[in-house]
Amino acid sequence: MAVIRIDDELYEKIMKIIQGEKRFDFPSAKAFVDKAIFEKIKEIEEEDKKKKK
Repeated sequence: MAVIRIDDELYEKIMKIIQGEKRFDFPSAKAFVDKAIFEKIKEIEEEDKKKKK
């Protein structure tokens, strides 16, 4: 099994995404990573839209 090291900031963001009932939405680590990346991309796009206005 591979070991993945993450910094404190990333750990906090991950925990925010999977807290509560959301933890059951991820049947595998890959599913979690895919969802987390998608959510982060959406956040970045929304921030860019706000900056352009």
